[in-house]
Amino acid sequence: MDKVLTRLTGETTTDAHAPLVTIVIVNHNYGEFVGQCIRTVDLQDYPNIQCIVLECASNDDSLPVIEAMLDQTKGSFFQLVRREVNHGHVMNVLSVLDEVKGAFVTFLDADDFLFPEFVSTHVKAHLNDVNSAALSVTDQIQVDAAGQVMAGTCHWHQKWRAFEPGTAWTELTQARSWTSTSPYQMEPLDISRLHYIPAWWSSWLMERWIWGATSGIMFRRSVIESLAPAMEQPAELGNITMDGYFGRFAHSVGGTLVIDGAQGAYRRHGRNIWSSNQLLGGQTANGARDQTARFRSHQRVARQVLETKYRDFVQLFGHELYYSIAWQLMSNDDFRDFAKKHDEDRAIWERTIQVAGAANPAVIG
Repeated sequence: MDKVLTRLTGETTTDAHAPLVTIVIVNHNYGEFVGQCIRTVDLQDYPNIQCIVLECASNDDSLPVIEAMLDQTKGSFFQLVRREVNHGHVMNVLSVLDEVKGAFVTFLDADDFLFPEFVSTHVKAHLNDVNSAALSVTDQIQVDAAGQVMAGTCHWHQKWRAFEPGTAWTELTQARSWTSTSPYQMEPLDISRLHYIPAWWSSWLMERWIWGATSGIMFRRSVIESLAPAMEQPAELGNITMDGYFGRFAHSVGGTLVIDGAQGAYRRHGRNIWSSNQLLGGQTANGARDQTARFRSHQRVARQVLETKYRDFVQLFGHELYYSIAWQLMSNDDFRDFAKKHDEDRAIWERTIQVAGAANPAVIG
């Protein structure tokens, strides 16, 4: 038996082993697609996975499809969790966070599916020896309801920003990475192109969207737990999305790793607001990833979390990063009003204003 796998059985293992990755499959009325989604998780080439299949009050044939597919899987890492009420995507996911055990986590929409190297590719990126990050993202192909491939990329995933003049993106293709096959040495990174984007490259500009779709993202679990909003705000949480909220907020905490190339599929089947958009090609208006009202909701919730968790966040992030995140989230006037509530930190947040002013003198006025 592989020494990496024996850890799950309680037997002796190596003292450096592959981190556990949790995949949460979120399903509501996707009986037509959820079986394939589960099968692609079962086919992952990575040795240490937990998969939670979260079934959220479907009224189609989802449950029998899920149960039949789980009976056929070769992996023993699947767990079925049922919810009797569908509270919406974000609320559903937050309700299962206590079950997530992995150091890294992906929230996989049941209408999408993964390629076999999705998990291993993301983990190799995260374990590179140059820059760690809060989240990583791969591209996705686009398929229709029948599985016909419509595009080899998600055109809203702005990988082209790597080639902008003066870009903050750093190419890491020559980095090395830890792998479970060579646990005591770093190996050359076999990813065609990998970029690191630092947290100070602001994620709170609506026109910037580098995070693909939810199913293409892998987060550090610790970041998700830290940034999770209170579930006592169901109306507000109903207006936000996992990628729109956690993608932007997690980036502003710890930066993003962008992995070139698709490692899964985004399905256009016409049953939700995003998948019903026509595929016209290019960065067309109907492919814009954020609507203004939804973007503002993401900002409001992130700001509420930032303010209510002040002491926790300062301890986790340090004062300078805390005020850097606040600066990205707020207008100049709002930031000053917010910062003045913490006069004990005046020297730090005044330095934030000075640094921002050095880059853009207009913010000082």
